[in-house]
Amino acid sequence: MNYRRTSRNVVVAIGLLVSWPFYSANAADNQTPNSEAKKEVPVRIVRETFTSKTFSPAAAEFLKRPLPAPLVTLNPGGGPQVTIMWFRYEDGALFFTTTTDRVKFRNQQKDPRAVLTVLEPTNMYKWVIVHGKLSVDNRDPAAFYRSLAEHYLEGEGLAQWRKMAVMDKRTVLKLTPTRIRTMGFPKE
Repeated sequence: MNYRRTSRNVVVAIGLLVSWPFYSANAADNQTPNSEAKKEVPVRIVRETFTSKTFSPAAAEFLKRPLPAPLVTLNPGGGPQVTIMWFRYEDGALFFTTTTDRVKFRNQQKDPRAVLTVLEPTNMYKWVIVHGKLSVDNRDPAAFYRSLAEHYLEGEGLAQWRKMAVMDKRTVLKLTPTRIRTMGFPKE
């Protein structure tokens, strides 16, 4: 048995599971008083994907939503390292924050290639996959982290984040797309 090949398949399978939408943050909002936990699964009529080097207007609008997404960087041995991230879409690029002692930061220093997958929580046939190169952005990392928290959290969640947020050694990473694949968006 080829251990390297098997372990790569296991890591890919785990990555797919990580990006699967097991729940919707707004599931309670979508239920009527008489509805049950059973949800309708969207029917896929045609599997139509598009590949581009830039985001369509519909994909750009989708990326402005506060959706957590798996970011994949490459470990020194070539295997994937997956982290669920908050991100912000700005002017055709995606921005993240991390600390300089994290694996993903060290990985981007050795090999800047990365992939981000953003999936509609209620429709697995609507997604954006961004292949690109990471670089360090020179904006204020603490201010950027606070703006991300305000984009993703509110109320008690935001209050708890403010008590626990780590600002030391923080930096901002920019993912510049080299290839974008989408599904579930109109052809533009």
